[in-house]
Amino acid sequence: MKNSADAVVIGGGILGVSTAHFLSRLGFGSVILLEKRTLAAVSTGHSAAAIRTFYSNPLTIQLAQRAIQIFSNADQEIGGECGFNQAGYMTLLARDALDAGRQVVEMERAAGIRVEELSRDEIRDRLPMVDLDNIECGVLEPDSGYVDPVMTTRTLARSAEAWGLTVYEGIGATGIRTEGARVSGVETEQGAIETPVVVNAAGGWGGRVGSWVGLKYSLRWSREVDIVLETPFDTDVFPWLSDPQIRFYARQAGPRQLLVGLGFPKEIEPLDIDNYSEELDEPTRERIEGLLFQRIPSAKGSPLVRGWASMYTITDDWHPLVGPEPDVPGYYACVAGNGHCFKLGPPIGESLAHLIAGKEPPSDLHPLRPTRFVEGEYFTSVWGGGNRA
Repeated sequence: MKNSADAVVIGGGILGVSTAHFLSRLGFGSVILLEKRTLAAVSTGHSAAAIRTFYSNPLTIQLAQRAIQIFSNADQEIGGECGFNQAGYMTLLARDALDAGRQVVEMERAAGIRVEELSRDEIRDRLPMVDLDNIECGVLEPDSGYVDPVMTTRTLARSAEAWGLTVYEGIGATGIRTEGARVSGVETEQGAIETPVVVNAAGGWGGRVGSWVGLKYSLRWSREVDIVLETPFDTDVFPWLSDPQIRFYARQAGPRQLLVGLGFPKEIEPLDIDNYSEELDEPTRERIEGLLFQRIPSAKGSPLVRGWASMYTITDDWHPLVGPEPDVPGYYACVAGNGHCFKLGPPIGESLAHLIAGKEPPSDLHPLRPTRFVEGEYFTSVWGGGNRA
C-alpha cells in the first residue's frame, strides 16, 4: 500500500467514488480511496437509483439536471457504462398535492428541464393498469429514469485509474492524523498514509470518522427495504412511478418485473449501523405490497422475486453534508445521502473536487456546508417536514 498521497477519500459509495474520480480527472495528483468492504457495498449498492429532477429547491434541481447530463453521456462523462434506462419519471398528484406539485414543475421549467403535465386520460393511455380513482393529474419527466448503481460506481473508479486514482478495497481507515489543527494523514489497518487532504465519505459511519478530528454530526439511520415482484403485465414502457398520496414508488426491474419501495414522508426505522439484517422481513414486504396493490390492483398475487434491506443516513434536513470544516484545514465532509443522493453523487463529487482543487465549481455547494445547522439554515420541501424532495 502507498504511504503518501495528495488526497485520501474515505468511503467507496457513490459520493466518495465520485469525488475521487473528479479529483483525479482534474489532475490533482495521487488520490487514494479507502473502502473497508467493497465499492458500493451498503447504501449505494442497494439503491433503487432514481434519476429525477423532481425537487423543490434550486440547488438539488441544478445538481439533478447535471446528473441527467452525466448519465446520458456516460462514456464521455464518467468513462464507461452506467446502465441508464431513460424510462421517464412520473409523479401522480391528488387534488391536495396539486399546488406543491405545480410549484416543482414551475421550478423545473425555469431551469430548462423538459416536464409534462398529464391528464387522467393521458396517464390511463400510458399505464392502463394504474387505478386513478383519487388522482387529478400526473407530472412526467421524459428524460429521467434509473441507472445501475454498482456498475456506475465501479465505472467511476476504474476509469479514473489512468489519472492517478488508487482504490484499496478491504482496507478501512482507522483514524485521521493532524498537526496542530491541519490534516496530515490517515491511519489504516495496514499502516499510515501521509496526506494534506482527507474527504470523509464514509456514509453511515461518517459521524464516526468526523469524530476523529473532533467533529460532531447530527445523524440518524433508518432501515430501508425494496422488493422485486413479477407482474401480470408488460413493464417495458413503465416509467419510474412516484405516488406521494399513498407513499410508494415502483419502477421497471426487468421484463414483467417491478421494483417497489416505500415513499416519503415515512417513519424512520432506527437501526444499529454495525449490526442490522439485510434480509427482507415479512411485515415490511406486506406493507409495500399492500400499497402497490392499492394503486395497481392487477398486481395482487404477484410472486416475489427478491427483496433486501439497507440503510439511509439522515441529516436534520434530509440533505447531505458537503464541504470543508473551517476548524480542520484539509478536511472535507461528503456524507449522508438521505436516501436520494445516488443521482446527486456524481455532480456533488464533481463540484467538491473543483472546490478542493481551488477551481470554480460547476455548482455552488455552499448551501450544503456542514455548518449550516449551527448557522440556522435548513433545506425545506413543498411536501412538508421529513421529506427530501
